[in-house]
Amino acid sequence: MKTRKKVAVVLLSIVLTVCVILACVFVAPMLGDKSMLPKETTKYTSDESGERIANIPYDDYLSGNPLPTAFTKVDGLAENNTAEANTTAIQGAINAASENGGGVVYIPRGTYKFVSLTLKSNVTLYIDKGAELVSLTLEEQEQMQQLSRSGVITADGAQNIRITGGGTINGMGLTYTEEPKDSTPLYPLAKFNLYTRVIEARKRIHMAKTSDRPSILYLHNCKNVTIDGIVLKDPAFWTCQLAACENVTIQNMIIDNNMHIANSDGIDITGGNHYTIKHCFIATGDDGLCIKSTVGDVSDVRISDCTVASFANCFKIGTETEFDVSDVDVADCEFFLPDGITGGYAGIAVESADGANIANVHIANIEMTGISSPVLIWLGNRLNRGRDAVGSIDGVVIENVTAKNVELASAVTGVQTDDETYKVQNVTLRNFNVTYRDTAERLNVRKHVSEAAMHGYPEITRVSHIYILSHETSKYWDLPCYGIFIRHTENVTLENFHCTPRSGNTRDFATLTDTDTVIDG
Repeated sequence: MKTRKKVAVVLLSIVLTVCVILACVFVAPMLGDKSMLPKETTKYTSDESGERIANIPYDDYLSGNPLPTAFTKVDGLAENNTAEANTTAIQGAINAASENGGGVVYIPRGTYKFVSLTLKSNVTLYIDKGAELVSLTLEEQEQMQQLSRSGVITADGAQNIRITGGGTINGMGLTYTEEPKDSTPLYPLAKFNLYTRVIEARKRIHMAKTSDRPSILYLHNCKNVTIDGIVLKDPAFWTCQLAACENVTIQNMIIDNNMHIANSDGIDITGGNHYTIKHCFIATGDDGLCIKSTVGDVSDVRISDCTVASFANCFKIGTETEFDVSDVDVADCEFFLPDGITGGYAGIAVESADGANIANVHIANIEMTGISSPVLIWLGNRLNRGRDAVGSIDGVVIENVTAKNVELASAVTGVQTDDETYKVQNVTLRNFNVTYRDTAERLNVRKHVSEAAMHGYPEITRVSHIYILSHETSKYWDLPCYGIFIRHTENVTLENFHCTPRSGNTRDFATLTDTDTVIDG
């Protein structure tokens, strides 16, 4: 017995020694000063927690859509009702309206708890300004055995549905999460260090308690959908998920989320065609406007006049990209983080990681403030979703971009795998004016960037990255350039692409590898 104990002690000592060595070799050289700059004055501000936007201009988005003259006020709805009673009342009104050929179901001012609702064809759900539908908490869902991965408000195969009125749908998402490791706001590091910035940002995230988390809205295989003048607040998962829908218009919508909740994407299109998203304000902890082709091809997406604050990517194609994406147009948008708060990844990310072919993407007239990196275009070899071959990115034009207070370079990269090279093709980046936040820097530059990361999760901080056990023990190298990193590409043009680095910068503007990039102006 004593011998076994001695062996166990020796093995434990060896493990601890290895851990210490790993920490010394991989982590210690990357650690930087955690001192932060003071809070900045910005157009949009956060509350005291640093987790919410405090001055969302609600009236700019919710002033229209008066109540139609013909409507059905929900009978039996009351603020002091149980969630089950309110659900029965609202769902009964929706069912009756649909069975009678359609109509408007009216939710008056007040706060009403509910369990879940199913929208039906030819029905308008009118949630009045000052009305709030409040979902169950995680504890309440567990008690009722109602946990779901879909949505608290769903529709499947419905046509001609509308949600409007200026009211709010609250997903109670914070109850599905753990407390973050650090709840103080993360302002810019006085001496920028990529590893420190990544780890400190991750400490602020509320991670999920459970994998069973519903969206607020989940619409599947629906046609002729309008969401106009509504507030979605605090989802447990992706806020608004649109799967294999057709002819969808979303406008004047506000997504007012805690900006540190994991997986709280704003709008996710996961399949379908003919989407129009315009004049929306989105503040969220994960990707703001996102196309993830998980249930089918996505085509004809038009996004304009949107303001997005994201602790991840503001506009993204990816990461889940099993099916093809084409004909995407994004214009006249503003991307930001408030108060100089730092964190997040790219303003614009175009990613094919799971075999999708992405084509004909046009993005123009974008203003960014406090976004880490302007652009990431990533053709990778993760292949998590069934396809067995690398996809393609062919035909991306991004123009007229102003980005202030950035911290990282942009990147356009294909991948080399199994002795094959897969190149990003036909990309134009035109009229960029990029300015770094002028801090000191303590960089860990890797001059020869490996392609190990291209088989994993795409992210601007991980272009030069090796994952080892956890993010804390992983390697995060700075790119050997301050402007743009380009690798494995064909026919890339930089036209009038200007970038002002930190005043103490010692890196080159661009790193070009296996590319015929033309730099003009």
